[in-house]
Amino acid sequence: MKQLLRFLLCFAFLLNFFSLSFAIENEPGASVRLRQEIWDNVVDLGTTPAAQPDRNFFRLRIQLWDKVNFNENLSGYIRIATEPKYYSGPYRLTLDNQTNRKRFDQDEVVVDNLYIDIKKPFDLPLSFRIGRQDFLGPDMYGEGFLILDGTPGDGSRTFYFNAIKAKIEIDQGHSVDLVYVSDPKTDQYLPSLHPAYYDRASGGAYIDHKKRLNGSNEQGFWIYGRHKIVDWLNIEPYYVYKKEDSYDVIKESHINTFGMRAVFKISDFSLRGELAKQYGKYQDGTKRSGLGGYAFAGYEFKNCPVKPYLEAGYVYLSGDKKDTSKDEGFDPLFSRAPQWNELLIYTLIPETATKGGPIPGYWTNIKALVTKLKLNPIKDLAITLSYQHFWADEKTNITSGTYKNMFSNDGKNRGDLWAIIGNYKFNKNLDGMLQIEYFEPGDFYKNARNATFIRWQLQYKL
Repeated sequence: MKQLLRFLLCFAFLLNFFSLSFAIENEPGASVRLRQEIWDNVVDLGTTPAAQPDRNFFRLRIQLWDKVNFNENLSGYIRIATEPKYYSGPYRLTLDNQTNRKRFDQDEVVVDNLYIDIKKPFDLPLSFRIGRQDFLGPDMYGEGFLILDGTPGDGSRTFYFNAIKAKIEIDQGHSVDLVYVSDPKTDQYLPSLHPAYYDRASGGAYIDHKKRLNGSNEQGFWIYGRHKIVDWLNIEPYYVYKKEDSYDVIKESHINTFGMRAVFKISDFSLRGELAKQYGKYQDGTKRSGLGGYAFAGYEFKNCPVKPYLEAGYVYLSGDKKDTSKDEGFDPLFSRAPQWNELLIYTLIPETATKGGPIPGYWTNIKALVTKLKLNPIKDLAITLSYQHFWADEKTNITSGTYKNMFSNDGKNRGDLWAIIGNYKFNKNLDGMLQIEYFEPGDFYKNARNATFIRWQLQYKL
C-alpha cells in the first residue's frame, strides 16, 4: 500500500511539475462501470451444485487516467483501476481451501496502464511503446484470436500486457510489429493499493494477497505484419512464441505459432479468416501441436431501414487425441477472453484446468457454427442476435476429480447457444448494455442442465 501511494504521489508531482513548467498538454479522464451478472448452471452445467453454486453478483469498475503529451514525438499514459464485487446469491468468494467464504470481494487498486510512446525518433520509420499497455481498439492484433488479454484471471478489470512494442513502418499500408511481453501469474512489476485477500490454496484465485492474473508466469514474443495489398484485401502474417512456467498442476511448456489473417471486402460483402499452426513441447519432453482458425462471411444491407448485418462462419480449434503420445490440443495463447460468446468460456474450466488453471477462456477442442444478425432499429441502439452450435473435436477422458460427472466421455455434441446483446448510448458520456445467453448442452456432457448467463451494465465516462 505504501509503495503504491509513494509511487502515485511522485508521479502526480512530476506530472504537475512538468505540466506547469513546460506548458505540457495533458488529457485526464475517468470511467465508472456498474454491472450485475446472473449465472445459472454456468460453470458445471448443474452437475456439481455444491462445488459451483449459481451466482448473482454486482461489479463496480472504476478507472482514472491521464495522458501527457510532451511533444509530437513523446507522450506518456497512466491509468489506475479497481473492481470490487458483491455476491448476493448462493455463491460466495471462497478462500483458504473452502474454509473462508465472503460476500464482498474488496479487490486491489492497481496500475492498469503505464507506458511511454516514442514516435519516429530521429525521423526514422519506427515507433516504440514501452510499459504496461493494452492491445485493444486500434492496437488490436486482428480480432484478438491469439492476442487479446494479458490478465484473464481478473475478468474485464484489466487487459494489460507488460510489454515492449516496436512498430516499423515499411511503406504506406505496410508495417511490422516486434513485441516482447512478460505476464506473471500475479502482478510483480508495480505496487498495488489495498491488497487483495490471502488464500492458502495454491490453485485459488489469490496468491500472497494478490489476485491471480494467469495460470502461471508467462512470457512471449511475436512478429506481426499488417499489409494492405489492394483496397479490398488486407493480410496479416505472424509468428508468436510463448513460454508458460510450471505452477501447481500446470506444466512448463514452449510453443511456436505460425499464422495468417486475411480480410476481403468489396462493397457490402466481406470475407475474413485466420489460420494458425502450432508446434512445441512440455518440459518433460512431451511434444505438442495444434491447429486453429475461423472463416466468416458477412453482408451489410445498407439500404434497409434498420441496417441489418448478417454474418455466418465456422471455427475450428483442435483437441487432444487420447490415443497418441503427444498433445494436439490448440493453445489460445494470450486470448483467454469471450470470443464468440461469454457463457461457454466458464464451462471450459473443468476440462482445461490442468493447462490454464481456474481461469476461464481456454478455447480448445471446439468446432463451431456461428451466425449473427446485427440491427440498428433506432438511433443509438444496436442489437445483436446470435445462434451458435458447438461440437468437440475429440472426446474427453475425464474419470476423476470434482467434475468427473460432467462429461460423458463418449459424445462430441457440445450443444446449442442463443444470445442477444443490446447496446444503447444515452448521451456522449453514458451508455448501457443488456446481454442474455442460453445454452442447451448436448451428449458431450452427462446429466447436464441448461445454462443461462445474464448481464446488464451502465457505464459513465468523462
